[in-house]
Amino acid sequence: MARLLWKGDERFSWLTRSGQWLEAALMRLFWWFMSLLSPETASSFGARVFGWLGPRSAKHRHVVANLRMACPDLDEREIQLLARGVWRNIGSVIAEYPHLGKLVGRDGEPQFEVVCENEDAAFRNRERPCIFVAAHLGNLYFSAAALRQLGIPVDLVYSPLANPYLDAQIQDYLSVLDCGFITKQNALRPMLKALKQGRSVGLHVDVRVDDGELFPLLGEDATTTTGPAFLAVKTGLDIVPVRTERLPGARFRVTLFPALERPPEDYSDADAIRFLTEQMNTVIGRLIREHPDQWMCTKRRWPKLRMRDKGAYDA
Repeated sequence: MARLLWKGDERFSWLTRSGQWLEAALMRLFWWFMSLLSPETASSFGARVFGWLGPRSAKHRHVVANLRMACPDLDEREIQLLARGVWRNIGSVIAEYPHLGKLVGRDGEPQFEVVCENEDAAFRNRERPCIFVAAHLGNLYFSAAALRQLGIPVDLVYSPLANPYLDAQIQDYLSVLDCGFITKQNALRPMLKALKQGRSVGLHVDVRVDDGELFPLLGEDATTTTGPAFLAVKTGLDIVPVRTERLPGARFRVTLFPALERPPEDYSDADAIRFLTEQMNTVIGRLIREHPDQWMCTKRRWPKLRMRDKGAYDA
């Protein structure tokens, strides 16, 4: 979430804390109002609000630029329609927080379906943990709910919000997922520990990694995390892509895909990591292309100079 009422200036820490508290209070008020509505109505309301606000925000230029890179064959009218869809999806996700319990089935019938295209017997029998990778599509939290429904214990890697008051409120909502959380900073060691304990780990790998290596994504090199590939090489475990789609009426579909192909045995660790990461980006790029209007990437994804050379940003 964007900072609405504070800038984080250390010279005025009291002002920062006051702004954070007020921002969190406003969001609690919004969520209280959403809780009075049905999940479907809240989701629709959030979509309408953010479908109007989002295109007027500073982040809209990044959303549009990312879509121009991801869908170069579309004209500007189609790109703008997709961008509005992105904001509508973001609005729905935010409005759905108070209803996560009901939507994931804690307070009734789950509002999502699970499709397993992974035919591997060891996977279906839950013989070993896996490294799950996904893009920020649909409502990103339903992948964890689907894995838990299938009896797969999982820890999710997440980035805590800069506003601690707001982050605490969201963590309270996410407790219904019944999964563990690993903070993104210095996450490799906790992820290795979880895997050794028999717990799977899940990561969203479609965001820019400023100090990451370049790998092709949708036809253009983008800095990408090699964390999942590193874990797979070190543990011998599979990387399994997951997709969450938003369906009409605050419903969702979670699809589990076949594991990425394992690298040849004679590859060095470095070559194996590159082999797996390239595969990962190929699959993630395909999933984004299938639902670009649900891709919640509000920060620049590709290198700035390359995006400018491609005309993704308006002059």
